[in-house]
Amino acid sequence: MLRPRARDDVAVRGLFLAVGFAMAAFFPFLAIYLRGFHGLDESEIGFVLACTAAARMIANPVWGHLADTKIGRLSALQVGLVGAAVPAFLLNAAATLAVLTTLMAVQAVFQVAQLPNVDAIALEHLGDGEMSGYGRLRGWTSLSYATGCFVFGALLQHSGVRLAMPVYGVCVLVVLAWSTTLPRDRPHPLEEHGRLGALGAVFRTAPRYWGFLAAALLVWTGFNAAWFYIGPRIEDQGGGPLLIGIGTALGGLCEVPMMRSSSRFQRRFGLRPVYVAGCLVYGTTFLLWGAVSSPTVLSLLAVFEGIGFSLLFTTSVVVVGTLLPRSLYSTGNAAGQMVAFGIAPIIGAGLGGLIYQRLGAPTLYLGAFVLAFAAAGIAWIALSTPTLSQPEPEPDTAR
Repeated sequence: MLRPRARDDVAVRGLFLAVGFAMAAFFPFLAIYLRGFHGLDESEIGFVLACTAAARMIANPVWGHLADTKIGRLSALQVGLVGAAVPAFLLNAAATLAVLTTLMAVQAVFQVAQLPNVDAIALEHLGDGEMSGYGRLRGWTSLSYATGCFVFGALLQHSGVRLAMPVYGVCVLVVLAWSTTLPRDRPHPLEEHGRLGALGAVFRTAPRYWGFLAAALLVWTGFNAAWFYIGPRIEDQGGGPLLIGIGTALGGLCEVPMMRSSSRFQRRFGLRPVYVAGCLVYGTTFLLWGAVSSPTVLSLLAVFEGIGFSLLFTTSVVVVGTLLPRSLYSTGNAAGQMVAFGIAPIIGAGLGGLIYQRLGAPTLYLGAFVLAFAAAGIAWIALSTPTLSQPEPEPDTAR
């Protein structure tokens, strides 16, 4: 019989594994689903994505506050999973742009209750001494994401993009079922919430988080502009869902060793250099996406996007764990995702569709490149503390 700690290890790893399949069913194929099944053009796609991003922006801090102080992280995660699954099964029936946008906005409200709480559950499970090992957990998500991208890309190529949202709904229900294996946590009520509740407590506790969020806004605005339109760009150059799936699968596979190595990078170089390196890799990838016209090469370049994502995402979560007490983990992660997947998509995906349609892909990707490099400079300044900048000694024994 497994010891409780070992059982929790399996439950948390399984959660990260299941989440990857849900991500693979949704994000890589969303733009071509909206264009191919619902017949939207790029500017309409940008409008839908901007509305869903606005819903995320509003909902993120609310879910963070509820998870940390009221209902607990696991409960918030499970409510979010149910709320995201229902619209997924209804989206194919949406007959107008207004109905489609409304359903996607509702879905977005519940989606943002998921990843911040998954990350908070992981940080709590790892504890302060093992926090840099987050990348090893996140590597399981990258592995299942890569597998899912390839499988779902082949499925949509064969059967049509209409299956994208139903497949996502099924994957979300699988995550919900697995979440019942996790231990239920208790919320951490704040004696005095002050202004803005737990969100206000985050910025009072860690004022430097403002600068970090400014860097995140720039790099993730560039990412959203680049990422959401790489599918249409590959299609416009003669590719299809399978090629999109292959590219994103390769990027996900590349994430696996990078995620697992992230703790070593963070200890050896420090959190600040690793985060800045992620910004620079992202920017270079965006520049290449704008310069290349071959659909196959465009797809293969997703390998470098996987490297950049690994460096940025794992470091961001550990920055939250380093700057904030564990009672604010969900809110800190939610604030980061409010910027990365709330405000940034409004600007990046919303304006990106107009730029793509009117000025062309090279202009869009050049802008994304500039934003990512500017983010690197701001992050270098915002994270300039000894705790975030200096390497850590390697632990004597591996976990």
